[in-house]
Amino acid sequence: MRRLILIACTLLLTACAGVPSHFEKPRVSLAGIALKEAGLLEQRFTLTLRIENPNDIAIPIKGLDTTLEINGQPLASGVAAQAITLPALGEARIAIDVTSNLASLIRQLRRATESGSPRYKLAGKLFIPMRADGVPFTVEGDVPAIDGLFAPKPKTQQF
Repeated sequence: MRRLILIACTLLLTACAGVPSHFEKPRVSLAGIALKEAGLLEQRFTLTLRIENPNDIAIPIKGLDTTLEINGQPLASGVAAQAITLPALGEARIAIDVTSNLASLIRQLRRATESGSPRYKLAGKLFIPMRADGVPFTVEGDVPAIDGLFAPKPKTQQF
């Protein structure tokens, strides 16, 4: 019986040796937004997220869940089951498709043109094996140009 307890304790200590004593949350930033598909009732955007790992161990990510708000109002949400590994003290990019409905998009575009400088908030959760409840994140900033939604105005040349 003693031998079994000793083996169990040894295995437990060995398993704990691979878990870092101090874990810092990965940092998430919005690297890009592109219009993927525009239908009558539904629009799909692809968000490109940059995820930085401030830890000295690689972090496997099983997926993520996110919601995009513009000027405090929900616009789009999505989930991704993409598995990537963040290198130790490195970064990776991940693309996630989010879906919006036409009413939300029109409402947000109207508010964006009225307010002059629309703000976004991207909130969600990274799913990693080290944390059963996931790692929450929130990113805020000015809305960047959305590729495919607004074509830049052509520059006119004057002679």
